[in-house]
Amino acid sequence: MTATVAVEKVGMTYTTVKGDEVVALQDISLSIEKEETVAIVGPSGCGKSTLLRLIAGVEKQTAGRIERATDEGQFVVGYVFQDSSLMRWRTVYDNIKLPLEVLNKRNYDKIDELIQMIGMKGFEKAYPIELSGGMQRRVSIARAFVHEPSIVLMDEPFTGVDELTKEGLQHELGTMIRRRHATAMLVTHDIEEAVFLSDRIFVMSRRPGRIVEEVPVNLPADRDPSMRSKLEFFEAAKRVRERLLAMHAMSVDLQAGAGAP
Repeated sequence: MTATVAVEKVGMTYTTVKGDEVVALQDISLSIEKEETVAIVGPSGCGKSTLLRLIAGVEKQTAGRIERATDEGQFVVGYVFQDSSLMRWRTVYDNIKLPLEVLNKRNYDKIDELIQMIGMKGFEKAYPIELSGGMQRRVSIARAFVHEPSIVLMDEPFTGVDELTKEGLQHELGTMIRRRHATAMLVTHDIEEAVFLSDRIFVMSRRPGRIVEEVPVNLPADRDPSMRSKLEFFEAAKRVRERLLAMHAMSVDLQAGAGAP
């Protein structure tokens, strides 16, 4: 496979308004292969979302380099945010169409295909306020795929969604990734979500965020809810959870030691 994104020894340091330096990321190296989905998990504040923004090119790293494979000289990103971020004055159809308008593309036939895929047929003219939270998430996912981006970046896309709806959305998202032959990167706190959707999981440390472990997910590419009961599913989830718990225990011990007389 060919790498869509290669991150090499990347670091990110911010300067606060008080002039203090905060090291958010340190010595991050990873690659994302074409048509692969990877997940990033780690403690809150470890720099997961910062890494997404660096890969998207929204921010510039302060150390290392990021190489992006281009198509006709372009590296195009699809982004799924923590909330649906739909434009309330645009219909379902027009919200999905937005990236095509921005890129001046006219292949609108893909919109109908995606609406069918996310089960929103008949809601094309509905506005966000008329949709449930789950339906809004479906629209935001379709919008991220409609322009056939180089990579789809997802920042905790199902935050605040109830468990049953979330599992259904995860299945739909995984199906869309496979059918569209997409490359994707997911940031999540949900270990089971990371296992269900990804081919590899990168575990990050507390700030400054570093990659401390890479966990392969040994499940078939075509996944359905029954995969959640497979031994391989539990093994990958257990390995990720144990790594996170070990880091948490180490952090608690350090805090206790710092507070000792």
